[in-house]
Amino acid sequence: MPSDSWPALHGRPVLRRTVAVGLVLCVAVAAALMVRGVNALTLGRETPETDRDRAELLAGLHPSQHPGAGPYYVPVGAVYTRTADGVPVAYLHYRLGGGRNVGVGDFLRTYDLPAPGPSAPLPPDLAEALGGDEPAEAPELPEPRTDLPSSAPDAPPDPAPTAAVPAAAPGSASDTGPVVSPAPPGLQAEGAGPSECAGEDGEGSGDEETEPCGATQTPAPATPEPVPAPTATPAPTPTPAPPDARPTTGRRIYVATVPGGLPGAADIYVRATG
Repeated sequence: MPSDSWPALHGRPVLRRTVAVGLVLCVAVAAALMVRGVNALTLGRETPETDRDRAELLAGLHPSQHPGAGPYYVPVGAVYTRTADGVPVAYLHYRLGGGRNVGVGDFLRTYDLPAPGPSAPLPPDLAEALGGDEPAEAPELPEPRTDLPSSAPDAPPDPAPTAAVPAAAPGSASDTGPVVSPAPPGLQAEGAGPSECAGEDGEGSGDEETEPCGATQTPAPATPEPVPAPTATPAPTPTPAPPDARPTTGRRIYVATVPGGLPGAADIYVRATG
């Protein structure tokens, strides 16, 4: 009791209870502050990213890239490095024990991967980086082709052909010279004097042909030249890639089944480049 070590509290029960309650509150507040400080130091600090995390992120197999698709698989071997040109390269090795819930089928479903295809040799740098007992070849998962050209663009629509205007035939009305239209009676062509009319003052009675008085000359309309119809330009035909072409960058996944193991047991090797 506090009163045993504090003589001033003898015979004063109210003060004794007050001191006891204050001590309890101080201890509780101190404990709460300590817990809060520990949580702030541990939870507020992000977990440092490891080479395994970088390799999984580069290969697209990190749990953060497939939310809600668990359980996830942890690689037994992971190497993250860079080439001489500075390109990041990741090597991963997953070992599946097999069974109902842990096997190749569940692995492919978790990471949304296609079924394995035909066998293909493993890259030499993959076996060198992992340093294990990797097989020489294993079935490879097909990946989307990135080296094929896109489909040919649609050819532009052919422009509407323009009808060519036929040239005037020889001897037509357009080649007969100016068209003469008689003027109304009592009117005289502008600029023509009395001496220009045939039969007046005895002039124009010779062999020269004279125009009748009061007639106007109308020039013939110009004949439009024919316009050639435009021709459509054919679209270029893309050259297909050879059937054995492979993308030089990307991700390559190999599935090697374990002989004599449980159904679905396999070793999965991944090589990814950035």
